Amino acid sequence: MASIMKRGNTYSVRYNYKDHNGKPCKGWETFKTKAEAQERKITVEKELLDGTFLVPDAMTVEEMLYKWIPIQSSKHKWSPKTYTQSVAMVQNLIVPYIGKRKVQDLRTYDIEQFYATLSQTPCGQYVHGEKQELTENQKKRLLSSTSIHEVHTLLKTAFSYAVDWDLIHKSPTPREAPKINTEERTIWDERTMLAALQTIENPALHLAVHMSMILSLREGEILGLQPGDLDFDAADGRGTISVNKALQRADKVALSKIDPTQIYHTFPDRREGSKSSLILKRTKTKKSNRILYMTKPLKEELLAWLEKMKQDEQSAPEKYSNCGQLFRLPDGLPIAPDVLTKWYRMWRAEHPEFEKIVFHGLRHSSATYQLLQSGGDFKSVQGNTGHATATVLMDTYAHTQDRPRLELAEKIEADFYRQDAAGARPQPMENKMPAATKITGKMILEAIRQMDAEERRELTRVLFA
Repeated sequence: MASIMKRGNTYSVRYNYKDHNGKPCKGWETFKTKAEAQERKITVEKELLDGTFLVPDAMTVEEMLYKWIPIQSSKHKWSPKTYTQSVAMVQNLIVPYIGKRKVQDLRTYDIEQFYATLSQTPCGQYVHGEKQELTENQKKRLLSSTSIHEVHTLLKTAFSYAVDWDLIHKSPTPREAPKINTEERTIWDERTMLAALQTIENPALHLAVHMSMILSLREGEILGLQPGDLDFDAADGRGTISVNKALQRADKVALSKIDPTQIYHTFPDRREGSKSSLILKRTKTKKSNRILYMTKPLKEELLAWLEKMKQDEQSAPEKYSNCGQLFRLPDGLPIAPDVLTKWYRMWRAEHPEFEKIVFHGLRHSSATYQLLQSGGDFKSVQGNTGHATATVLMDTYAHTQDRPRLELAEKIEADFYRQDAAGARPQPMENKMPAATKITGKMILEAIRQMDAEERRELTRVLFA
C-alpha cells in the first residue's frame, strides 16, 4: 500500500494511486521526521482503502477559475454584463494575488490574508490583468467592501465546483463573508423629483426620467421598451406597460461566450471596428417581467412621444431607420444607455440646485416614495420595482427618508411638553394587560428601518416563508 524510505536526513512516504483518468501513478511525500512519515503513511493507506484519497493535482487557482467560468456562465445563463464583470474580477482582483497558487495548497488562512490585502488595494490597480501606474490621489481610493464581498461570493461558488471535481475535499473560503459597509443612498423626495422633472427640456430625457420616477424602472428597461409594450386601453382605460426586455451595450467577446438565447436582437454597429454591440436582451430576473400602470400625465406624455416619432419618420422617410424601440433618435436609431446618461449628466450640470444623484438614483427615490405612500407594503412595491425577492427590497430601501422620523419628533414635541405635570404623582404599577394599540404601516416601516440587514432577512423569512 505505502512504504517509508529514508533519504539522507529526511523520510519519504511512497505509494501507488490512480489519477482522474484511472492511470496508475506513483506518489511520494517528504517529511523531516520518521514519526511524521509514519503518521502520513497510515493516513494515505486509509484514504486509498476508503476512496477518500485526494489525487495530487497541480492545477492553479487561475486555471481552475478559467475552467469554471464557461461552465457557470452556461449553467446559469449569464448576461453579457455578468460575464464581463466576472472575467474582470478574476483578471484584476484574484489572479494577480493568488492566481499562481495551487488549489490544493490553499487554506482558509490564505484566503483571509488575501481579503486583508484587497482591503488595502487601490481601485484600478490592475486593468485587463496588467498592473497600472497610479497617482498618489488614485492610491488613496481603496477597493470597497462590496467589491471584496463579490470576490468572496465568486470564490465560494468556484471552490464548491473544485470540491465536486475532486480537486479538494473542502473549500478554503471562510465561513463568514467579508462585511459590507453599506452607505445610505442619496435620494430625492417627491417634491424634489417633481421640481427636477419640470426643468427638463429634452423630450426623450424628460420621458425617461418621468418613467423612472413614477414606475421605478431601470435605465435598460426604459430603453428596452417597444411601442407594442404599451396598452393604453388596459386597466379600464388607465393604460399599462409590459416590461420584459432590456437594452444594454455589451462586449463582443462576452457575447460570443454566453447563451445566445439570452439575446433577442443585436443592433448594427454604428462605428466600424467597434468592440461592443448594442443588444436587446432578457430582463435581469424573472421577477423583472411585470405589468405597470400608467398615471394620466405619463399616459399623455407617451401618446405625445409616439406622435413625435411619427412626425420624425414622415419628415425624412429616406433617412429614417425604424429600430423598433420606443426610445429613438430623430433618425429612428435606438437611444443607447450611454447617450441617455450623457443627456442626464448635461442636465444635472445645468441645475446644481438639485442634490447630485445618478440616473439609477431616480429608481431608488421612486421605490422609497412608493414604500412611504403604501405604508410599508413591501410586496406591492416589489411588484412595481421587479426585485427578485422582498428581502432584496427590504435590504435596499428600508432606510426610507427622514420625514417620518421628523413627523414623529413633531408629534412628541406637541404632546410631551403640553402635559399638566403639576398634579402628576407616581402611580403603582398594576398587573394589567396593555390596551390594544393600532400599528400603522409607517410604524412598521420605521421599525424595519432600525433593523440591521440580518434582522431584516430573518423578518422576511418569517413573513414570506
